[in-house]
Amino acid sequence: MLLRLACGFLLLIAAARATEPPTSAAPVPGEAERINALIEELTQLKAQVAAVEERLETLLRSLSEQRGALQNRPAFDVLKQQTLQTAPDVPDRKPPVVRCAAITNSGKRCSRAAVPGSRYCRQHQLANQK
Repeated sequence: MLLRLACGFLLLIAAARATEPPTSAAPVPGEAERINALIEELTQLKAQVAAVEERLETLLRSLSEQRGALQNRPAFDVLKQQTLQTAPDVPDRKPPVVRCAAITNSGKRCSRAAVPGSRYCRQHQLANQK
C-alpha cells in the first residue's frame, strides 16, 4: 500500500512537470535524462507494487483456507462427548473418597479425606483416641 502511494505520488509529480509550460524556449540541459530516470524508477516501483499485491493475495487466500478449516473443525465439547460415548463403561478402580466427619474449632466440617476404614482423617483420628 505504501508503494502504491509512493508510485501515485511520483506519477503526479511527473504529470505536473509534463503539463507545466516551458519557462524558456531553450531546453534545459539534463531534463530528458531526469525524465527518463523518473520513468524508469516509476516502472520499477510499479513492478514492486504488483509483486506485493500478488503476495498479499496469496496470504489472504492462505488465511481464508485456515479460517475455513477452523470453522469446519468440531468444537471441543463435541469431541469430548464423542469420546465419552465411545468409551466402554469401566468401573472406577479407586475407592470413593470419604470426607472426614470431624468438626473443626471454627465450627466447619474438616475438609480432609478420611483414612480408609475410618470416619476421620489422621489428625482427627489421633484426637478422638486421646
